Amino acid sequence: MDTQVGTGQATGDNGDAAGMAAAREALNGIEADSPDFCQVFCSPVYDYDAVLWGIRSVVGSDTEVIGCSSSGEFTEAGSKAETVTVGIVASDSMEFFTTLSTGLGADHKRCLFEAVHDLPEPDAPQIDQYPHRAVINLHDGIVSIGDEITKLTEQYLDDDQIPIVGGSAGDDLRLEETHVFCNGQVESDAVALALLASEDPFAVTVNHGHEPISEPMAVTRAEGSTVYELDGRPAFEAWRDAIQTDARESYGIDVDDLDAGSEEFLMLLGRYELGIESEPDADAQSIASRIRDFVASAFISTEGYNIRWPGRTANTDGSLGFTVDIAEGTELRVTHSSKPDQVSAVETAASNAADELGGNAVAGGFVYDCACRAMILGDDFDDAVDAISRSIDAPFAGFETYGEVCSADEDYTGYHNTSAVVFLFPE
Repeated sequence: MDTQVGTGQATGDNGDAAGMAAAREALNGIEADSPDFCQVFCSPVYDYDAVLWGIRSVVGSDTEVIGCSSSGEFTEAGSKAETVTVGIVASDSMEFFTTLSTGLGADHKRCLFEAVHDLPEPDAPQIDQYPHRAVINLHDGIVSIGDEITKLTEQYLDDDQIPIVGGSAGDDLRLEETHVFCNGQVESDAVALALLASEDPFAVTVNHGHEPISEPMAVTRAEGSTVYELDGRPAFEAWRDAIQTDARESYGIDVDDLDAGSEEFLMLLGRYELGIESEPDADAQSIASRIRDFVASAFISTEGYNIRWPGRTANTDGSLGFTVDIAEGTELRVTHSSKPDQVSAVETAASNAADELGGNAVAGGFVYDCACRAMILGDDFDDAVDAISRSIDAPFAGFETYGEVCSADEDYTGYHNTSAVVFLFPE
């Protein structure tokens, strides 16, 4: 059998029926009667407990299950609204272990520590014969600390050779409450982890499709996820001036006339996001918080840009609001991405992932794709799904996240916005 992947997507009048239908469709794609692993992406229109009951009634109680609420779901067959989407894996060359920990917002360090240490140790007897490992991290998308969650997962695993993939749970862009699942458990304010141990290597890639259009600007005043000043200027003003010419030429929009909350306002926040060129290290962050100075020697340069979406910006003067904390001293560039850029980005990510398998056939995989990319692509989102299919020619399931986790690319830090993460299994 080696490794087989099946996917399913369903809607229904209730959660248990939708869960059962999605799981049955996924099982049709594999030869095994009971899969080893199942990942669930679920619209908040359903009762999550009912969905999990329906899925587990089909896949069986021995299948390890994790998942989360989402802001859009898709498989290789395309995307649909308000679905239950399931990806299952059956393998005689892999082992799967899952865990869930709560209280993420109140004490994220304890929460991540407990979650990671509930997984088998690297030299545990049940996995020591498997040389390749990966961890899926799904976490509450409202707590706005996805970057810290990713860093702590890496730290507590204490093995920088283990790639971490996954994403921040969504809720159809309501930004009210998100949930993660583990076997029969459903929790908000929590993290769910899955450890995958394999005889063969996985493939993990990330790409975003944004290009810088401004000079670097330093964050000179910030608090949490709100940036008040860039280079000593009001942050929104600095962003507006940076995009003014491009927005007029590309979209015919005069940014001086933007109304907060308008369709054009929200569209531009998604097209012109901020790319992190460099971040202060831990000591520099402490200094920056005290003296609010830009210290060039404190920065760690990277070749790639981690994208940050200013989607919580509420007005057209003053601050920029993000979905993740931005430290004072961070160096940012304004970036831009079009629909063709976004399709090309995910096609490149998928193609690179297939190439990473070194000629081995692709059994299938999972894709963690940002809700911001879906907003940019709009009705053309299926063009991106088709691009993935062309590149890997295998089943995959994915969801639209509030932030993406991928620690496997040395050009980036481990947490992303408006990016696509592709995670593949060899046959």
